[in-house]
Amino acid sequence: MKRVFGVMLVLLLAVSFLAACGPGAPAEFTLSGVTVSPSAPEVGDTVTISATVNNVGEQSGDCAVSLTVNGDTDSESVSALAGGASSSVSFSYDATTAGSYMVTLSTPDDSATKSLTVKEVDGDGNGDGDGAGAVPTQSVGDYWVMECSYANPGGKTEQDTCELTVTVVGEEAVGDEACYKSAGVFEPAATRDAADMPLTLHIETADIWTSKDALVYLKLSSAISELPGLPSTVTWTLTGDYGWEFSEGKTWSGSVRVVAGVLDEITDLEFEVLGMETITVPAGTFDCWHLVVSESGSPGTYVNEYWINTDEVKSVVKEVEAALWAGVETRELTSYSVAP
Repeated sequence: MKRVFGVMLVLLLAVSFLAACGPGAPAEFTLSGVTVSPSAPEVGDTVTISATVNNVGEQSGDCAVSLTVNGDTDSESVSALAGGASSSVSFSYDATTAGSYMVTLSTPDDSATKSLTVKEVDGDGNGDGDGAGAVPTQSVGDYWVMECSYANPGGKTEQDTCELTVTVVGEEAVGDEACYKSAGVFEPAATRDAADMPLTLHIETADIWTSKDALVYLKLSSAISELPGLPSTVTWTLTGDYGWEFSEGKTWSGSVRVVAGVLDEITDLEFEVLGMETITVPAGTFDCWHLVVSESGSPGTYVNEYWINTDEVKSVVKEVEAALWAGVETRELTSYSVAP
């Protein structure tokens, strides 16, 4: 009897051990390495969308991968993918309509997105993007109203809100580059803490020069009550293929010179287009190019962020300024009027 009991106990322990060890963690499928090629297709092109499917579980399993672009869906299957293994999948998408879209790949356990901008075929047929994909234009009288909020916890000005109205008043070159000149008025005057000196400043106006060819800022000139008659300018010098035409991953370099009274500083900068994002501001919901700026040598620490809509708004929809003042200023579009 004791021997039988002993055998049963051994079998019970063995079964318990096997149950505890089990066959391993269930299959779980994640996505990585999503690519879109070509990155800037024209209408009529076939776009290849690829990704790597990773089984981060221990058990083998089957996985369905789905693709969604502009409401169109497709799917591919990965069969018997072993635990810890990876497999590539790819889809073909026919670009039939110009516009900016979000590409979404999904498994039952994960999803990943990429932006896709389909351009009209070049009007001159040479593929250089200067046909129907020309840079958006601004006109005299176009205007944008931004809600400005400033936060500097622990500073002299912990919070401030005001409204900035920017109106295109003409064209004026910055150096050799043609620009749209816009006049900006703060209501009431913006209150900001200086970044490099213990001063509280009141900004009444802010004129802006935007490159006609690149659709990026090249110069800013402000009227500051505490610096009457003294220069207060921000000037960007950019190098490489900068600004328009935007595409995900596009980068360029440059520098910014800030002159305010006796202050005169130059900082080297790096610019990157992170991709297309859909954002909501008081003026509505817009598809925007997300442009980030960091100081050279400090990637990932953004001193400026811009969300630019090139279709309806033709300008910045949202902006975050984290370097010019002691605190952080956020501007969001509340209303606008632009010529077609």
